[in-house]
Amino acid sequence: MGAGPARFAFLVHPLVPAARTLMGLRMARLGLAFGQRDGTDPDDCAELARFRYRGVEGVIVGVPMLPEQLLADQERALRCMQRAVQIAGPVRAVGLGSVLSVVAGRGSALQQLCGIPVTTGNAATAWAAWRITERLRAGREVGVIGAKGTVGRALCELLGAVPDPQDLRAFPVLVGSHTTGATVDPSRLAPGTTLVDVALPPTLSGPPPPGVTVVPGERLPLPEGWSRDGWAWIFHVAAGYGVGHVYACLLEPLLAVLAERPTAWQQGKALSAATVRDFGEAAQAHGIAV
Repeated sequence: MGAGPARFAFLVHPLVPAARTLMGLRMARLGLAFGQRDGTDPDDCAELARFRYRGVEGVIVGVPMLPEQLLADQERALRCMQRAVQIAGPVRAVGLGSVLSVVAGRGSALQQLCGIPVTTGNAATAWAAWRITERLRAGREVGVIGAKGTVGRALCELLGAVPDPQDLRAFPVLVGSHTTGATVDPSRLAPGTTLVDVALPPTLSGPPPPGVTVVPGERLPLPEGWSRDGWAWIFHVAAGYGVGHVYACLLEPLLAVLAERPTAWQQGKALSAATVRDFGEAAQAHGIAV
């Protein structure tokens, strides 16, 4: 598998049933689209889109299991992920999106099955959130929500931030990094607060209150030279990227191929500040900026 073309796979899943319906229509899986299948069969996986950057091709493959299904049956989730990698064809690296990055050994089990680097996206996410927060903080103190998680721990070190503060209203700048999101009542944030959010679902359990600014902490400008097929245009918009942006986690397997990295940027729960800095240096060397 590792001897194939300069290609990587990025695996995604729907966050809500409506997204699975759209995924089913795109993949011509009518059973999924009309609720007759639950998305847990590996044969329900299918390609969603393709794009290319600096000679490297990315293949986005849908695993139509919802977050609760992925967490409840991780053996089945692993089988679906393995099938998704096979669908992408010969690839040199695999990236995992959203909850796929926290099930089945956080990338390690899939890597054992496939024999190629499988990376979770956490290094890229932490780098993007770190640089965006540094740009916005203007010397002010920062609090990190979800500081016990992989990304949160690294951000606390990189930002010199306060982990999981009790009084969120005391912090003009906050970073939301909880793995599952929807953990904070919006009323806990003071007017004038800036929340840099990388949680999926989002950190707040409802709309932000007046005076609170929420900044996507993982959304980066699309680098020059990025090309995509027609479905990838739709995917970028439907996934929340917007036409001119990309989520940092999608860049992690791309940079693994561009940098000819023999190992994953990040697996499991450990993520050091040094790894985040290394990822940032590789990103900048290959034309990717915050």
